[in-house]
Order: sequence, then structure tokens, then C-alpha cells
Amino acid sequence: MSSSACSVENEVEKDTKEFLRYFVCSVFSLGLDIGAFSICIRFLGIFWVYAACIGFLIGSTVAYCGSIFWVFQSRRMAPHQGTEFFVFVAIGVCGLALCEFLLWLGITVMGYSPELTRAFASVVTFLFNFLVRKIALFRG
Repeated sequence: MSSSACSVENEVEKDTKEFLRYFVCSVFSLGLDIGAFSICIRFLGIFWVYAACIGFLIGSTVAYCGSIFWVFQSRRMAPHQGTEFFVFVAIGVCGLALCEFLLWLGITVMGYSPELTRAFASVVTFLFNFLVRKIALFRG
């Protein structure tokens, strides 16, 4: 096997490992996000828009810590952690905007349950966040 074929194979293996770890980290973060979201709307009476932001902040913090300490092997901005965190959160805010749009569409326009809509929006947001963060922050 040529060295370029081995290199591509190693890169695919690395990307697969990172994707799976990101998935585990995201499932955990999502559980915290949706849990906080649900507690906020069901028990605290917080409007779903604000509840989604609270859940997002909790989930994003856990996702960032997991990403830098466990998920990704290389970090483009490691020497500049403040900037890295800002970009990580900025990408997450774009994901949050996408999520909020999908929540509005599902809950307000289509009349689906908040939790079901949030679960669907989370899958879309997960894929968006992984791809953009991988390309912008964690590609070696």
C-alpha cells in the first residue's frame, strides 16, 4: 500500500474516531441541554425561547470541555484558548439560531411537542456544529 493511501486511511480512521467521540460527548451534552430545557419550560415556567438558550449554554460548555480534552486530537487555536472558545461558541450560536428556527417551525407553526421538536432540531444542529467546528477549529 502506498504511503498516500496509508495517510488517507489514517486520516479517515482519525476522523471516524473523532466523530464517534464527538457523538458521545454531544449525546451527554444534549441530555443536559434537553433536560435543562424541559425543566425550564415544564417546572420553572420559562418561555421556550429562553429555555433553549439556557439549555444551549449548559450543553455548549460541556461540549467545549469534552472537545478540547477528549474528542479532537489537534487544535488549530490551542495557543489562543480565548479566541478558540469564542469561535467555538460563535459556531454554537449559529447552531442555536438554526435550532431556534427549527423549534419555532416545529412548535409554533406545525404544533409538534417541544421535546420531539427539540430532539429533531438537535440532530440537525449536531451535524452542523460538528462539521463547522471540525473544519474551523480542529482540523490538523
